[in-house]
Amino acid sequence: MLEVEKVGVRFRKIGLEEKIDKIRIDPMNKAFARTMEILTYIGLIMMLIPGIAYIFGNGGLISVEQAIMNWGKPASEFWTAVGVDPDGYSWFLDNLTYLDCLSILGIVFLAISPIVATISSLLRADTKYRIILTVVVIELVIAILRPLFMHTVGH
Repeated sequence: MLEVEKVGVRFRKIGLEEKIDKIRIDPMNKAFARTMEILTYIGLIMMLIPGIAYIFGNGGLISVEQAIMNWGKPASEFWTAVGVDPDGYSWFLDNLTYLDCLSILGIVFLAISPIVATISSLLRADTKYRIILTVVVIELVIAILRPLFMHTVGH
């Protein structure tokens, strides 16, 4: 669809470049998007490097062959079959010398990225948005810490 802009008594076509130049992105949204972009790249690298090394190496808590043989089983049967008893969230932290557990840190990093990005946008937000974003940050912190205090995992 052709858009036109009235200029005096004449009309002229508005090009795509002009439309893009007219778009204003709030600094709060730019901060959130840029922070998420950077943290996503870091998290993916944190997952991929140990993950690839695990597949091609020998440094896993669970051998690749065991994982492949039991992959289609329900989680409880999988863990029993591979001989691991994951108790809460700390089981992989106790085994960070193994590449498959080390790659989980990338997932943890990605999981906390939204709270970091929200904080970065909060620092650039107007007062009305600061209140809302502060509530969001508090909710995210509670959601992250709840399993530690309530001794629950998952749903």
